Amino acid sequence: MDAKEVIGERGESIFRVLITRKHPTRGYLFEHPRFLGEKKRTIDFHVELFHEESLIPFFFVQVKSTSEGYTQREHRLKIQVTATDMKRLAAYPAPTYIVGIDEPGEQGYIVSANGECKTGFSSLSTQYPLNPDVLALLWDEVAAYWASPTYPTFRSIFCDPKWRQ
Repeated sequence: MDAKEVIGERGESIFRVLITRKHPTRGYLFEHPRFLGEKKRTIDFHVELFHEESLIPFFFVQVKSTSEGYTQREHRLKIQVTATDMKRLAAYPAPTYIVGIDEPGEQGYIVSANGECKTGFSSLSTQYPLNPDVLALLWDEVAAYWASPTYPTFRSIFCDPKWRQ
């Protein structure tokens, strides 16, 4: 196994820990993520919400890990996602996200991958760290999507600000 594979596998493990953190007032929000990376080209994880209703809301995640740190000017995480991956992620009829992992710092950041950006990119916004507040917003966003009887066009709050320009 080379260093790149070690960083990737550590990133996936860090994601599992971050996404399953207990929220201070709402408790556990997400079930243990199911790894799909060996079977799917673009999707790494299927994540279900802890939810009381008969329909179990879920979302998909692609995890990108790096040990290269952040850009100096805008403090963006140095990860690369191809245009092909962005188009594939946007094609799924469910909420999809990219999670960037700063492997040495064991920090994660989430952005939407639901069609807001169809080009590749080489750095990821750090505006949405995987902390308890952001995890609660993520739970609310995914639950609201699946609660709609018509599954509307998905609009995520976790959009990289650079994609709005």
